[in-house]
Amino acid sequence: MTPPSPSRPWAILHTESSLGWGGQELRILAEAAAMRSRGHHLMVACDSRSQLYPRVKQAGFEALPLIFGGWRNLGAFLALRRILKARRVDVLNTHSSLDSWVGLLAWRTLRKRPILVRTRHLSTPVRDNWPTRRLYHTPQAIITTGNHIRELLARRLEVPRERIFSIPTGISLEEFTPREPDQELRRQLDIPAAAWIIGCVAVLRSWKGHVYLLETLKELRQEGLPVYLVLVGEGPWRRVIEEKIAELALAPWTRLVGHQEEVAPWLALMDAVVLASYGNEGVPQALLQALAMEKPVVGAAVGGIPEVVIPEKTGLLVSPQDPRALAQALGRFLADPAYGRQLGREGRQMVKEKFSLEGMARAVEEVYWSVSSEQ
Repeated sequence: MTPPSPSRPWAILHTESSLGWGGQELRILAEAAAMRSRGHHLMVACDSRSQLYPRVKQAGFEALPLIFGGWRNLGAFLALRRILKARRVDVLNTHSSLDSWVGLLAWRTLRKRPILVRTRHLSTPVRDNWPTRRLYHTPQAIITTGNHIRELLARRLEVPRERIFSIPTGISLEEFTPREPDQELRRQLDIPAAAWIIGCVAVLRSWKGHVYLLETLKELRQEGLPVYLVLVGEGPWRRVIEEKIAELALAPWTRLVGHQEEVAPWLALMDAVVLASYGNEGVPQALLQALAMEKPVVGAAVGGIPEVVIPEKTGLLVSPQDPRALAQALGRFLADPAYGRQLGREGRQMVKEKFSLEGMARAVEEVYWSVSSEQ
């Protein structure tokens, strides 16, 4: 494969086997849009049953349908191989484990190969075995969504650090900009005007820590504070969360609003934003979005969260699975709103300097260039 050159756009093919919808899938679309704005041609090969597939088409990208899982992986392999042979693909960028294996095998069978890049989104520990090492040592470059993940792969799998590039997801500073809260939205939620709203934007999964956040709300309410909790997101842990709300008798002060395509109006409503995760995090997009909107944030010290929540500068960090520590941190913002606004302003400045969409696309482009120059 002839390396990409400045004289023509690159053809970049992303693959994704996940059926769900969350930060990983959002990153693929955000990166694809940012790279398209720089003149490149983007394609996404993903499972036709997934939530990503229709969104790829809606965003105006070329969506190539595959079906993963069990014996269907053979069909996905053959289909992806045909795509790579028929198209002049410059970069094959895989994302989840399953599509990375299918992509690697298809790539291996080609005489003229595109650049192979693997993006790792989660800080979940990887297995240290021969197959996993092949999966991470074969690509010319590994992109991670945070330094914590980069170090994990370097230490555990001995991937050379010079081949791992930490590029967190960029944030639209136009979409996520400080704004006044929508009072009609507040009225629809039946939250009193004088109440203080803490919020979380995350898929409802066990490790996102919603249960601990509910226990935090219980503590704050027992202290007599006029606090409400708004949970934005949907997912497999919803029933557990609903049961916890009932167990703690928190229904009057908790609002489960489900998945929201437009997150900014919900963040604008929140007086403070919390992410109580206890594992698996890269650099969370929800926290960057909140910081871009100058919101006070509290995060658990896990994964890539400490890369953006810098204590006493852009937010407050607490130990994971510690409702009391969460309550104390939020109490500081409630007692001193000016302090929270100060941290929020610092947070937006950090996002502007380090986490813009343009900066992300430029960094990804530089990785592709560095790899292509070695071919």
